[in-house]
Amino acid sequence: MHPQPDNDRLPPPPSAPRAWRLGTTSYVYPDDLLPNVERLVGRTQDIEVILFESEDVSNLPAPATIARMAALAEGHDLTWTIHLPSDRSLAAADTPTRLSAVRQALRIAALTRPLQPHAFIVHPDAIEADASPARVAAWQRDFADSLARLLDGGIAPRLLAVENLRPSFAWSMPVIERLDLSVCLDTGHLWLAREDAAAHFRLHAPRIRVIHLHGERDGRDHLSLAATDPVRLRAFLAELRAYTQVVSLEVFSFDDTASSILTLHELLRNPAIQPPTP
Repeated sequence: MHPQPDNDRLPPPPSAPRAWRLGTTSYVYPDDLLPNVERLVGRTQDIEVILFESEDVSNLPAPATIARMAALAEGHDLTWTIHLPSDRSLAAADTPTRLSAVRQALRIAALTRPLQPHAFIVHPDAIEADASPARVAAWQRDFADSLARLLDGGIAPRLLAVENLRPSFAWSMPVIERLDLSVCLDTGHLWLAREDAAAHFRLHAPRIRVIHLHGERDGRDHLSLAATDPVRLRAFLAELRAYTQVVSLEVFSFDDTASSILTLHELLRNPAIQPPTP
């Protein structure tokens, strides 16, 4: 029998056969960042800290909160991935907007330095699917300029993990390779587009520092793994035999996180069986 969740305590991560670190988001419970961390410590190997900041609302933690998070992680083999705000574009055509996003990212990097983040997740957006070659070239220059400024500000190249978003990810790859950055592979984005996540893993494996793993069904993603096609999930997990970095369950409730972990227990113990029906 696989372990069952105890009230609102997550099941433990599956052990062998896997070398990768299994993580959760910072919003498993309907509460703020620190209460989530306090309840997740000891039950996860990585926490994806999802941050946002606008004129009206911000969840950027105070330095004292960061210090508390670092103290809680001590002795628990816990790492952190920092998802930079997705409402600010590092590739915006408007220079003041782009530089504002750079300054924000550098503030967050300085704020979270005590956590020694495993990665900073970057969204490459702000371009249209039908962009002309000239527009793509300009977008690449703008995106590369912003990323270079982050490197100049002290972020190590392989700590910047650019996430696959359509249509910009293919256009990001020349920038990623030129600056020697990492990749954040998001399975849900690929499955929504009816693309083969396993094939993308093989293509980008040397650069993949973080994987965002979540279910997709009927055009909706960020669902429990129990809700997704078990055939493609098994195919993807089979590619991870030698992977040693972070796999983050990018779902945002206790039930979806717990059922995703239980699905992994079942599939990793016996790849031939199907995950439970949600």
